[in-house]
Amino acid sequence: MKERSAIGIDPDSKGFVCALVRSSSAKVITKGYMATEADLESFLRWVKGEGEVIVAIEGSNGLSAPIEKALRDAGIIFYSFAPADTDRFRKAVLGQNKNNEKDAESVARYAMAMESQGKLQRYRRVWFADMELRLLSRGYERNSKAATAEVNHLWKLLRHASPELYLAFGGNHPEVNLNKNMLDTQGILSLFSEKPNVWEWKDLSEEGFLQAMGRNCRGRHALVQELRKLAACVKPFPSSTALIIQTSARLLAQLKRDQSEIVKMMDEMTKDSPPVQTLKEMRGIATITSTTMIAEIIDIRRFPREENLASYSGLGKKEHSTGGITRMVATQSFNRHLKDAFMTAARNYGTFNPDSHLSGYYRNLVKKGMKPLEANKRVARALVRVIYRKLASLVEEDKWCSADRKDCQEGESDMASGSARSGQGGHISNMSLSSPQNNKARDATKVKGRARSTRKTKNSGRRKRNLKNIA
Repeated sequence: MKERSAIGIDPDSKGFVCALVRSSSAKVITKGYMATEADLESFLRWVKGEGEVIVAIEGSNGLSAPIEKALRDAGIIFYSFAPADTDRFRKAVLGQNKNNEKDAESVARYAMAMESQGKLQRYRRVWFADMELRLLSRGYERNSKAATAEVNHLWKLLRHASPELYLAFGGNHPEVNLNKNMLDTQGILSLFSEKPNVWEWKDLSEEGFLQAMGRNCRGRHALVQELRKLAACVKPFPSSTALIIQTSARLLAQLKRDQSEIVKMMDEMTKDSPPVQTLKEMRGIATITSTTMIAEIIDIRRFPREENLASYSGLGKKEHSTGGITRMVATQSFNRHLKDAFMTAARNYGTFNPDSHLSGYYRNLVKKGMKPLEANKRVARALVRVIYRKLASLVEEDKWCSADRKDCQEGESDMASGSARSGQGGHISNMSLSSPQNNKARDATKVKGRARSTRKTKNSGRRKRNLKNIA
């Protein structure tokens, strides 16, 4: 095969530097571009003008995101390398001195070296994340954490203002009958936003309460009566405390409204997505969890087996050997967003499916003395298997098996991310999923292999003892 030239790209916060290394010339051509639309168009014209060249980028998804998007839209195949790999290659080939030009050159030469060894295709970017869906799911996560922090802050403010308030809204007041965690409702937050000093509530009419709560809903007559009882128990507190309570309540109410808007947008974007709708059919998995899973998994074809998905989710273990000792240890590098989604799904699945085998599995683990968190992690690991098979069943064999399967036998490297939202056009995978039957057969072969090796070891030990006795 004819050796191809390569263009190495080293991105930074403002733009990127490219280095063209020709196979037939020792001269290296370097060019710098800004991350503007005009410069990206100029970069694409240059790349297309060079013909059949390797396009390689140092890193992925971060500073290189605009470049990757431009290359994808133009239909140009590119490859991603880990910065640590190209850095070691640069030190070995180009020397210790480091600058953007040498980094770009090292990326190009590393790509050419990988192609000469037949290993380049494993670094090819096959799948790409749906950034819109991922921004929504991760935005909801950040919003949820901010809302939780603000709720805790508001509880502290209420306890500082009056212990009566703290007890009443926690459902523990002996004279006021309010539901537990009433503070999380939009009506109560709106009431604190309009009338933060509770002592003034006793002068409000029922209509005034309903207007302050923002909605004139039926069934709040009993709630208004209990709030009036509470107002009679609470002493006036300083206006400074009332102002901070009002500010906190308004912020929390806004965060909750933002969460609702994000969920609506998620529903709208994924209404035609088969993977999301398939997960939502499982009781206990709704819009947020299912969307987060698909946004982080990206495409189930990235994972040859369920063990790979479990490892990527931080729910699997890997073999660690030191000396003559081999043990299984937890993976340290994983997608924490996906792990949180699986843990949430496991907890909700047990709540909404109390008679399922996974709920029974959880109860048995806790009954044997396992901590609830660890037991929930075991259930999440079992859910990985269920969800993997559901998503894999949506993929047809002829769509994700290509004729050049040899080009990507080992799949993408850890640098590669996933593909566009399912149901939309994208690159076709050239890596097949292993069927459950193949997994079972492989596991059985492993067990038989271990049994054979154990028998050989025992027989060898017996023969040595017999020879010693004869001697």
